[in-house]
Amino acid sequence: MVDNRTMAILMELFATRKESLYELSIQTGIEKEQLHSNLELVNQLLQEHSFPQIQYKDSEFVISTELYNQKESVFSLFRNRQIYLSQEERQLLIYLYTFIRKEFVSNVHYQELLSVSRNTTLTDIKNVKELCLNFQVRLEYTRAKGYHLIGREEDKHRLALYALSNCLQSSIGVWALDYILKSWGEENPIEELKIVSQQACNYYKVSALEERLDEYLYFLIFLFIRQARVGNLINWNFEGKVGFVKDFLQRLWKLLRLKSTSTLELNAATQEYLSHLLQGCLEGESGEKDDLFYHLTVEIVEEMERLSLIAFEHRSEMIEGLQRHLIPAYYRLTSRLVNVNSYTETIKEEHADLFYLVKKALRPLEEHLGFTIPDSEVSYFVIHFGGYIEAGQQRSYRYRALVVCPNGVSSSLIVKENLRQLFPNIYFADTHSLQDWKMLDMTDYDMVFGTIKLNIELPFFLVSQLMTSNHKKELFHLVNQHFPNAAYFPIEIEQLLSLVGKHATIHQEQALKYELVQFLNQRSHEQRGRSPMLEELITKETFQWSEEVLDWQKAVALAARPLVDKGAIETRYIDAMIAKVEEFGPFIDLGKGIAIPHARPEDGVNEVGMSMLVLDKPVYLLDDPSHEIRMFICIAAVDNQTHLRALSHLTKILREEENIQQLVGAKEFADVQHLLKEEQ
Repeated sequence: MVDNRTMAILMELFATRKESLYELSIQTGIEKEQLHSNLELVNQLLQEHSFPQIQYKDSEFVISTELYNQKESVFSLFRNRQIYLSQEERQLLIYLYTFIRKEFVSNVHYQELLSVSRNTTLTDIKNVKELCLNFQVRLEYTRAKGYHLIGREEDKHRLALYALSNCLQSSIGVWALDYILKSWGEENPIEELKIVSQQACNYYKVSALEERLDEYLYFLIFLFIRQARVGNLINWNFEGKVGFVKDFLQRLWKLLRLKSTSTLELNAATQEYLSHLLQGCLEGESGEKDDLFYHLTVEIVEEMERLSLIAFEHRSEMIEGLQRHLIPAYYRLTSRLVNVNSYTETIKEEHADLFYLVKKALRPLEEHLGFTIPDSEVSYFVIHFGGYIEAGQQRSYRYRALVVCPNGVSSSLIVKENLRQLFPNIYFADTHSLQDWKMLDMTDYDMVFGTIKLNIELPFFLVSQLMTSNHKKELFHLVNQHFPNAAYFPIEIEQLLSLVGKHATIHQEQALKYELVQFLNQRSHEQRGRSPMLEELITKETFQWSEEVLDWQKAVALAARPLVDKGAIETRYIDAMIAKVEEFGPFIDLGKGIAIPHARPEDGVNEVGMSMLVLDKPVYLLDDPSHEIRMFICIAAVDNQTHLRALSHLTKILREEENIQQLVGAKEFADVQHLLKEEQ
């Protein structure tokens, strides 16, 4: 039996004609050891049917011209063999097959489509029904109609987009979708649609989020087939500005009509709806002069600065980059599309404190949308803010690298984050799309990393968004061959290996080198980035209660006194905190009687610290009665990161009214100590 991995290998090699084992593993997601066995099977089948075999020359697998010219015959051979599909893949294909059905569909149709037993088919149908319910859709069977879908047309579309997205993330996704189309006698015009899309992107000076656009183009293909049977059923009344995107859509729809006998026109509602979905696949200057996205972006950044106590440098640049992501995210969210993001749980685990703060900072967007933003979308914003926070840390690098990714700002930042952890001695410059990297001065860089292969003179390394441990090891060795010290931090590994070699025999030097580098990098990161807990900062020594009558300036000074006494801050930091309020207004007022005075690290911070002052008699910031303060929490941050753990915990405490009342009513440390230990 030919499995889906074998098909993935064949499709990739015929697409590129030549690839190394590492590149083939990255592109297919199949580990190197499994690749060898699958390629042996492929060559065995090719030999049995008198085709030339796939060659292995100079560490690369090569499709000869003779074999390439017989491409259609080769794929016909493999299509006629039974292909193994996973349970999830079968369920998605059943739905898509039903979505574009042209006639009566029964259990037998599904069984023949998937080449599985009757019992397996019945189990798959049961699972598809459960999947449909998650999208408010029902898969029903009647003698008159066979299997058919019941529900709102928009919900059926959401599930179709979800199925397409998941299929395309599979190693055989393209083959599987082509298989479904051919099952109904339809050709696949995806390559022509991609050409038209690229022409439209160039004309309107926008960048396509490649993965999302691929999903959209396949959706158009499937929808076009469906519309021939059901017509225009969309009831879309969202008021959005799509402008040039309507013309973009018309170009695509015109091509689909030319490739078929259908004369179906899009009605106004369907056109608005499909344009709205398309906007979620594009980044860049759209020509729209709507201030909505700019103002939303600014509000989010301001909220993040307020919550994190970070004043972002290069603020205008940050707002511009965040807005580029916000626009397509907004259209996805308003379309209620399910974002398939396998990186979400990793981000929540590795950046828990930042994730919490960013989720809170997205309040302006949530209020505008009227619903909670799912974690899968929040995670992309976390990567954005995390990148800017990391950029604010001062350190030197040995090399400069460019990252090229066609899947948008957010996906690029995920790639960049993974590379930064693997190679701490490389400075990864701003990521770039396929359209603009060619205009850069490449003399500014030592190397290039990309999620697609590029013809470039500089050393180039192919990567994927989510790399396995084996892929990371292989990439480590490849980069190290060209740039010996890209990952060596904070000590020279060669010296360490030399010492080990004096007392032991090293059998796998490259593997040992990789493990040592990762271990030392992780230890170094933990030592540099160790974030103290809230209970370590607000202690009996840094807590105060006062019944003095004070003005707000003296209250700030009193709140900071424990930090001065322990040497965490200099007295000029107090002056800086007061000056900030006088210059920018009562921005430190969190509401409900709580203020968090702070200034920048360079204003006199020696070490991270927090102190708490509870007042028996309130003070008024800037002598304004509308800003009554009963508790000051003074924060001294040494950088953009170290204080975030304690701050996110404090924010969680302050979200409960009962906790606030306990804090502002405290007279001694014992009254608040139990709160500080919660939710760690």
